[in-house]
Amino acid sequence: MSFADKKNKLLQCIDELLSMDYVNKELCQEIRQKLSDNVFNLVVLGQFKRGKTSLINAMLGADILPMAVIPLTSIVTIITYGRDIIIKVYFNNANTKEITKDELYDYITEKGNPKNIKDVREVVVTYPSDYLKDGVRLIDTPGVGSVYQHNTDVAYEYIPKSDAAVFVLSVDQPISKAEIDFLKDVKEYSQKIFFLLNKADYLTESELKEAMDFTKDTLKEVMASDVRIIPLSAKLALKGHLENDIDSLNKSRINEFSQTLNHFFMNEKGNTLIQSVKNNLLRVISHTRFKIDLQIKSLLTPLDELQEKIKVFNQKKEDIMQEKSDFDILLDGEIKRLTRDVLDEDLTNFRREIIEQGKTLVEDLYRQSSSMSVKEMKSTIESAIVDFVRQAFAIWRAKEDDKLAKAFETICKRFVVRINDTVDSLMRFSSELFEIPFETIKTDALWSSRSHFYYRFQEQPGVIEIITSSITLALPKIISSKIVFKNMQEYLVRAVDTQLGRAGNDFEDRIQKSKLDFRWEMLQRIESTIDGIMSAIQKGISKQNSSEAEIMQTKSTLNDLSKRLTEISGKLQGID
Repeated sequence: MSFADKKNKLLQCIDELLSMDYVNKELCQEIRQKLSDNVFNLVVLGQFKRGKTSLINAMLGADILPMAVIPLTSIVTIITYGRDIIIKVYFNNANTKEITKDELYDYITEKGNPKNIKDVREVVVTYPSDYLKDGVRLIDTPGVGSVYQHNTDVAYEYIPKSDAAVFVLSVDQPISKAEIDFLKDVKEYSQKIFFLLNKADYLTESELKEAMDFTKDTLKEVMASDVRIIPLSAKLALKGHLENDIDSLNKSRINEFSQTLNHFFMNEKGNTLIQSVKNNLLRVISHTRFKIDLQIKSLLTPLDELQEKIKVFNQKKEDIMQEKSDFDILLDGEIKRLTRDVLDEDLTNFRREIIEQGKTLVEDLYRQSSSMSVKEMKSTIESAIVDFVRQAFAIWRAKEDDKLAKAFETICKRFVVRINDTVDSLMRFSSELFEIPFETIKTDALWSSRSHFYYRFQEQPGVIEIITSSITLALPKIISSKIVFKNMQEYLVRAVDTQLGRAGNDFEDRIQKSKLDFRWEMLQRIESTIDGIMSAIQKGISKQNSSEAEIMQTKSTLNDLSKRLTEISGKLQGID
C-alpha cells in the first residue's frame, strides 16, 4: 500500500469519527490537520552551475524555472503541489504579486533582479507534479561560491529549513573546497542528503566510474561515513519528458533517483507519520468507547451508588487540578532555561564574533580607502558595515530560529507525554471506579513546532544611522580620517547591538506566545477529558427516569456507536 493510499484511508477514518457523537472532534481535527498539512522541505543545494535548476525542471517534467549559462538563481523558489500553475512573488514588505511564467526570470535571476533590488523574499510556484502530491516542497536555492556573495548568503540562510537535501555535484568540475565547506554545514541540519553527480552524459562509462570514485572518497571524509552517489543527466531527463523520448529518459538515469526518493518518502518519512496518526486515532477511539460504556453504566446503576462514585471522582479531580498547577510551574521553568541557556548565550557569542569580524572589516577598508576623501571613506565603510551586519544577521537568525524551534519542540514533546500520562491515569482511575474496561493506547507526541513556534520574523530592521559632523570633515585629513575610523568602529558596535536587541526581543516574544498557546492546548486536553467523563455520567443519569423502552433504545443506540468504533478500529489496524 502506497503512502498516498494509507493517508487517504486514515483521512476516511477521521471523517467517520468526526461524524459521530462522543468523539473529541477538536482532537480529531487537529490530527487531520497534521496529516493533511504534512509538509516536507526537499532543498536542492550545491555550488553554482551544477545544474540544480535543470534538475528541478527534470523532476517536474516541465520547463518551469529559467535556465542559463551564467550564475542564475538569486532568490529561493519553492515549488509545491497545485492543480494549476500559479506563481506568486512574496516581498519583504509583506506584499504579494501573482506573475506569469514568462515574468519569473525578472524576479528570481541575478540578471533580472540584481542583488535583489526588488526586495523579494521568496517565490512560490504551484504545479501538478507527482513528486509534490504528498506534501513535498521542492526548494531551489542560489548556488554557493559564485561571484555574488549575497547568493551564497541566501543559500546558507535556507539550510536550517531542510528536512532532506539534494546535494548536486557535476562531472565537469571536481568537488571544490567551497562545496566541502558548504556540505559540512548542510549535514548539521539535514537528516538525509542525496548526492547527485549531474552531467553524467558528458563522460564514458569508465570516465564516469573514475569521477564517481573520486567524489565518493572525498565525500566519505566529510560525512565520516559511506555515501551513495547517483549519476544522472538532468538535461537528458528534461528532454525525455518534454519530447516524450523514452530513450533519453533511460539514458538520463533519472529513474534511479526517483525510485530512491520515493522509497525514502514512503519508508523513512511517510511511515513514521502514518503510524503516529494511526496510534493517536486508536487512542481517540479508546477514550470514546469508554465514555459510551460509562453512559450505559450510568444509565443502569442506582442513583445513590452513582452519587458516591461521583464524589470519589471529584476528589480525584482535585488531584488532577494540582497536577495542572505543577505543569504550569515546570513549563515556565523549562522555557526560562531555554531563554537563558540557549538564546542569551547565543546572543552573547554571536555579538562577540560579529564585532570581532566587523572590526577587522573596518580596519581593512580603512587601509584600502586611504586615497579617498574623508567623505568617500566614511560612505564606503558605512555602506560596507550595513551590508555586513545585514547579511550576518540574516544567516544567524535563520539558524537560531531553527535551533530554538527544535529546542522548544523537544521541551513540548516531553510535556505532551506528561499530559497524556495524566489523562491516562484519570481514565484508568475512572475505569476502576465505575468498573468499566479501558484500553490504554501509548502514542508518541503528534506535535510539531512548525505550526506552533511563532512563524517568521518581522522584516529585518534597518541599521541605525550615524552622521559625522561637518567639523570632523573640516579637520586635516590625517586627523579627520582617524576620527572617521573611530566613529565607524562605534557605528559597527551600535548597529550590532541594535540588531541584537531587536532579534533577542523578537525571539523572546515568540517563545512566550508559543508557550502560552501550547499551555492552553495541553490543559484543554485534561479539561476535555474531565468534561467528557462527567458529561457521559450526566447523560446516563438524565435518562434514568425514562421508560424502560426508551432506556433500551438509548442503550441500543450507544451499542451501535460502540460497534462503529470497533469497525473503524479494525480499519486502522489494517493500515500497516
